[in-house]
Amino acid sequence: MPRHFKVTVNGREYEVSVLELGTGQTQSAPAATPVASALASAASSASSVAAPAAAPAAAAAAGANDVVAAMGGVVVEVNVKVGQTVAAGDQLLVLEAMKMKTPITSARAGQVTKVLVAAGDAVDGGQPLLTIA
Repeated sequence: MPRHFKVTVNGREYEVSVLELGTGQTQSAPAATPVASALASAASSASSVAAPAAAPAAAAAAGANDVVAAMGGVVVEVNVKVGQTVAAGDQLLVLEAMKMKTPITSARAGQVTKVLVAAGDAVDGGQPLLTIA
């Protein structure tokens, strides 16, 4: 006897029926229903969105003087401005990911020449955040 479930995929709700098979049992797949097709389509688009190929592309765009995000998250605060002089270890900004705030500090002394993000911006791992010359 099939079991009925509600499944939410990418914010859309679907009702599905699942037939539980015992060990060693097989059943040929029925013709695709609109719901099954929508779920398969949503699953394939969700897996393509989650592909980790975006991070290396962002990292490749970073210059030698750029400070990059070590992980994806949201910028909570930016502690520096263009033209400001920073020392090694100074806090530059704060990222939040999974409710954990992580300070981003300067690896070297220099002057901030670009600030590429603002508080509230979502960033990907490897994305340039600011430039220190």
